[in-house]
Amino acid sequence: MKTLIKTLTKTIGIQIKSKEVILVVLSKDKDGNVSQLSTSTKFNIDDHMQQEQVKQFRDQINSFFDSVKADKIGILVRNPNAKGQMAPSPISFKLEGIVQLYDKNEIELIWKTTLNAYFKKNEKKIVPEKIYQAEAFELAYYLIENK
Repeated sequence: MKTLIKTLTKTIGIQIKSKEVILVVLSKDKDGNVSQLSTSTKFNIDDHMQQEQVKQFRDQINSFFDSVKADKIGILVRNPNAKGQMAPSPISFKLEGIVQLYDKNEIELIWKTTLNAYFKKNEKKIVPEKIYQAEAFELAYYLIENK
């Protein structure tokens, strides 16, 4: 008797907000069913001037990526020209650089306008588990549906 093994595709969507990195992991089976995995999480850095904390952040991110073994990883690009509350912090650029140093996968940079255009024409079949994950979730969903 043969057993069928379902092939999973996994993506990680990343949103960077100030000192925090929100990571949402989605999987898609061979039947096209998409689900959010409980491995979705967030990491932060308290003091970006402390080398030990920067290394710890790097190690946490790399360990997370290694454990998930995603097919695609994407970062939601922050608008460097934004003003006021929407302006990205210098720390967020530092965190983005650390994330991009992961060398076992290509890290894609996706603009919010790309996601907006995609979701005008395509409906999400599931919603994020938590509201703060919404943008990272949309990015992971976009990546998994555009395999």
